[in-house]
Order: sequence, then C-alpha cells, then structure tokens
Amino acid sequence: MNNPAITQAIMGAEARRIFGLKLAVPELFAEPGFQAFVNSSNVMTWHDRKGPIGTNDIADVVAFVDPSLTGEGTDCDMPYWDVIIEKLKAALGPAPGPFSEHLVVVLTNQ
Repeated sequence: MNNPAITQAIMGAEARRIFGLKLAVPELFAEPGFQAFVNSSNVMTWHDRKGPIGTNDIADVVAFVDPSLTGEGTDCDMPYWDVIIEKLKAALGPAPGPFSEHLVVVLTNQ
C-alpha cells in the first residue's frame, strides 16, 4: 500500500535530467589499492565490502563528478580519479559543457 503523502511528494518533485557514462574497467577492480578504497570508503557500490572483489562479482561503483570537470566530486580521493576525469573530458569535450547537474560515472568490472 502506498502512502498518499509520499506519492504526492514524488509526483511533485522537480525532475532534473542527469548525464552519465559507464566504463567497463575490470583491471581497475583487480587493483589492490582500488579494492581497499571500495572496502573502506562510502563510495556507492553493490560490493558487500567484506573482502576481495572477484571476477564473478557484480561490483559496480558509482561516483558523481562536478560538471566543471575540474576534479571535484563525491569520491575525488578514489584511486585513478584523475584518469577518470581525463576520460570524461575526452568523451564529453571541454568544460563547461551543457551540464548543470553532477555527471554520473559508473565503473563496472563486467
């Protein structure tokens, strides 16, 4: 049963478009420093944070990048963050782009 107040709140919420990229980088997930970061940080992930990330795990990691592409973002202490920012610049072109919201970056090991 849905709560009418919550239904009304969702229906009345401002809807803003976001843009993102998904990067398949199993090599990153095999890197011990990246695994340590995922297991000890607040990064958004589906990994259970209890140990190594195996090749059969679905361990996507999601981070949000400031649209200025200056390197600010939710997980700017992530290993290889600077390379991720450079990939965004190469894929999207120079900032400022047409983006007003944070860019979503999904890193996947699959």
